[in-house]
Parts: sequence; structure tokens; C-alpha cells
Amino acid sequence: MKHIGVGSCCALFASLLIGLPLVFAQSSASSLAGEPVRLTVAPNVSSPIAMKTLPKAVCLLHAEGDSDVAHSFKVFANDEGMIRFQVRPSAESEQIARLAVDCAAGAKSSTFELELRSNAVPTLGMPAPQPDVRTPQPGDVIRPALTEAEAHALSGEELVQRGYPVRPDEQQAPEAFAAWRQAVTKAARRVDARQVANPEVQHGRRIKATLETETPNWGGFELKASAGTYDLVEGEWNIPTANYEANSHTYSALWVGLDGDHLTDLLQAGTEQDNQDLNFGFFHIYVTTYYAWSEFLPIQPTEMELGNFAVSPGDLLYSEVWVGNAGQLPSLSGLFGIAFLEDVTRGESTYVYTCRGLTLNNNCTSLGQVNVGGSEAEWIMERPTVGGSLPDLTDYYEVYVNAAYAQQPNFTWVPYSAANNDQILMFNGNDLLSMVYPWGTSEMLFYWDNWH
Repeated sequence: MKHIGVGSCCALFASLLIGLPLVFAQSSASSLAGEPVRLTVAPNVSSPIAMKTLPKAVCLLHAEGDSDVAHSFKVFANDEGMIRFQVRPSAESEQIARLAVDCAAGAKSSTFELELRSNAVPTLGMPAPQPDVRTPQPGDVIRPALTEAEAHALSGEELVQRGYPVRPDEQQAPEAFAAWRQAVTKAARRVDARQVANPEVQHGRRIKATLETETPNWGGFELKASAGTYDLVEGEWNIPTANYEANSHTYSALWVGLDGDHLTDLLQAGTEQDNQDLNFGFFHIYVTTYYAWSEFLPIQPTEMELGNFAVSPGDLLYSEVWVGNAGQLPSLSGLFGIAFLEDVTRGESTYVYTCRGLTLNNNCTSLGQVNVGGSEAEWIMERPTVGGSLPDLTDYYEVYVNAAYAQQPNFTWVPYSAANNDQILMFNGNDLLSMVYPWGTSEMLFYWDNWH
């Protein structure tokens, strides 16, 4: 199925900029933010673009003058106002593709202009995009690199208190320990996650199909509870590069999580690659965004993008999801659903805490707590629900997930390949969309097969 939207510019803002002041949603004239950004990008090559907009803004990127909601692309600015996406023109042309980026943050709104020339040779007036290099800031919090001795000698709880992820057992889970050690023996900037709701996208529970091994929205491996419950799940992968389909908006998301199959709760975190085709007539521009997200059902009914945690295709991403208390080891009786993500390539990490119960006076309580039984642990490539339907699956080609282990409350580490696992294939009717293959004790290979 394809996700098709309709509507005018007003409908676009009203439906996509949810949570922003109504005056912006209805306004047809936003302030013009300076001179256009003018760049030359190579044809048939993905070029990363970083633009300065409004801090903490929600932005819509579209062809200038095209107000159709189906032809717009949403991006979120970080606390410094930077938005990041990639563009790939389909052909060389001297004609200029003009795009508008409509941004809103609180009571402020601005439109930023972007002009793109598709050519392998930049010009003085339209240079190639510059590398996105962040300048260190005085307020940056740096998690120091552990020495080999510290990685082995510090207690598990002391490590978590210092902001490191949960340490896997070196004997029971050697591949997971190696991935963890690679991350923690490098310094990393601690990033404020700042979750931003993306109301159109829902990472839902597994949709049942006729066969237990098939589903239209999930593909991957799932550990069942027959060997006991799980309070933590982890995995590591290089963020896949998205390929393109003309005249479509496509989505694919890779995550690790607890529960969600036959259950009302689902705690998950991962990365996503979404692609939009913008047709300018003289060529197409495929726009792609890569980002990290988390979601905790039923507390959070939609995707929560991590606005300050930047990722890029090819980056090595290490992720852990568990239930526990802040600064303590996993426990299914803990107050929080916790997600830890580290971009090992970029040297940045973040913790996401979501209260399982009611928050009173800014304190998380156990009142009305969502039960996370931990009867399932998953490593999933998903076709998320968008606008109430399942969209085309972004062509991610292939991606390996390794260090795929889950921890049980008795501190036993179990690989995804244990005897009680399910191998799930993503089908749309009779059409296979995404495959997963066992690739060793703790590694699996996901392989894209079709859009829809």
C-alpha cells in the first residue's frame, strides 16, 4: 500500500505541525530568513546538507510553490537550529531546483530558501555542501573513555551511574561485551535526547498474519518467554543507506525492543531512514532523512524523534533498551523504560527515560504503572504505520545486526539464536518485502526485497 496525502498548504501545516500555534498553521506568509542557501550537488549521488534554521523547530521541506502535503518532507531542528538531510538528484541539469523550508518553533516561524544545481562541478556562486562539523561548546558534557582495567573492574552499577551503558557478561555474551567495550573505551559527548513527537508515524505492535512467521509490518527475530523473562535487549548495526523509488514516500526503521507481540506494551528504540521523491520536471530530487527515535506503548502512541542525536548512513550505532531505575541496573520493577543509544562513529551518546507511571511534581511514581512483563525480546526491521496505513518500505538493501543479546533478571545473557526464537518475515499479501537470515550466534542479516 502507498501512503497518499491530499490537501492545501493550510492542510499541510494543520496536519503536520501538530502542537504548534494555530496562527502559524493558518498563516500563508512566513518571514523570509535571509538569502537562499545555494549549492551544487552531484547527480546520482547522495549529498548531506546541514542548514541553520530556528532552534527546536519543526520544519517542512518542499518544492517552492508546491503545497501538496504528499510532496513535503518533515525534519526536526536540534537545539542549535540545525536540520540535516541528504539529497540525490536523478540527472544533471543547469536548471535550478528551488526548495522552501518552512519552520516553526513556539511563536516564531520562518521560511528558509534552498537552491540546488545538479552538476559534478561546483561554481563560485553555488559551491558543494561543506562537511557537517560541530564546534565543541563550553557546556558540552564529555563521558571519558574507560581504560581496559576500568572496563573490567568497575561494578555494573557504578558504570551505569557514570553514564555508561549496561555491561554485558564477557563470558556469556562475548560479542556483546566486545561491542560495549568498543563504545566505552572512546570518549563520547553526552547529548540531551529531547524527545519530539512525530504524530504521523507509529511504531506499532506486531500485526498478525495467517502464518505465525509472517507479518505486514515486522521482520526480524523474536525471543520468546519459554526460557524466562527479559529485562534488557541490545544490538549494534551500521545505519543502512537508503535507496530510492520515484513518486513515493518510503519508510523503514530498525530497532531493538521488549514485548509488543500479543501484548499491549512495547518498549523500543532504534534508527530510521525515510525518503521522499520531489519531482521538479527537469529532474527528481530524492530527499532522505536519517534519525534516531524511541517509543513506549501505550504511554507514547507515536514515534518520539531524538531531536539532538544526529546520525548518518554508515555510522555504527550501539543500542540498549531496558526497564529499571535511573543509575541502577535493569529490573522489571523499575520506574522507567530506558533507552541508551550511542553513535560510536560520531562519539555521541544519549539516555532516554520514560516514566512507566504517573509523574507528580516532576517525580516519576509507580502509580498507574504500565506493566512490562519482558516476555519477548526483539530485533526488528519495521514498516511503520504512517497516517493510519502502511507505506512503501524504504530500500535499505542490507544491514547486519550483531551483539544481539537479551538479559534475564537472573543476569543470564541469551543470544537471539537461542532455541526459543521466532524468525519473522515481512510480507504484503503474497509479496515478500524484507527477509532476515541467521548469520551466527549473535549476528543476523536483514535483506530488503520489495517496496510494497
